[in-house]
Amino acid sequence: MERLHTDCIHPKENNKGIALMVSGCFWGKPRGSLIPITRTINKTRYVRLLRRYLFPVFHQMISCCIDDFLFQQNNFPVHKAYSVMDCLEANKIDIIEHSLYSPDLNPIEHVWVEPKKRLHQQHPRISDTPGRKEAVKKKLAEVPPLILESISSEFFEKLWRSMPKRVAAILQVRGGYTKY
Repeated sequence: MERLHTDCIHPKENNKGIALMVSGCFWGKPRGSLIPITRTINKTRYVRLLRRYLFPVFHQMISCCIDDFLFQQNNFPVHKAYSVMDCLEANKIDIIEHSLYSPDLNPIEHVWVEPKKRLHQQHPRISDTPGRKEAVKKKLAEVPPLILESISSEFFEKLWRSMPKRVAAILQVRGGYTKY
């Protein structure tokens, strides 16, 4: 039987403890880069990340005559650091305030599922990369931009356009759980 041929069998292995944090953004159909975070993120590195990757997206939005936007973070502790908040304020970037655990109000939280799914589909054996964890993590860091390009812009627009419904649902249940 072909399904039992050794080339067709990929034994499921336990999680090897290899993870890669990524950062990303989108606004409607357009999206920023999916940035692999290969080192521990602190307030200084986060400000650098904002300046290098996020501010160009903001400038792109402004050049498209979108100048009344709000920036939404996911309340990671580094996001609330004084230096981060000062940097955003100095650049006239308004932030949406929301509760600590509110994925209903943060559409990017729903984006992360899609790259993970595609990673496992497109690179099912990436954890078998020769070398130690560092080699696997390095290989893994090369993949996010490729995966992001495979996700349709309509996927992002649908999430972006869902925000009014999300807010209405949260208000209706007075901050409780919603279908989002």
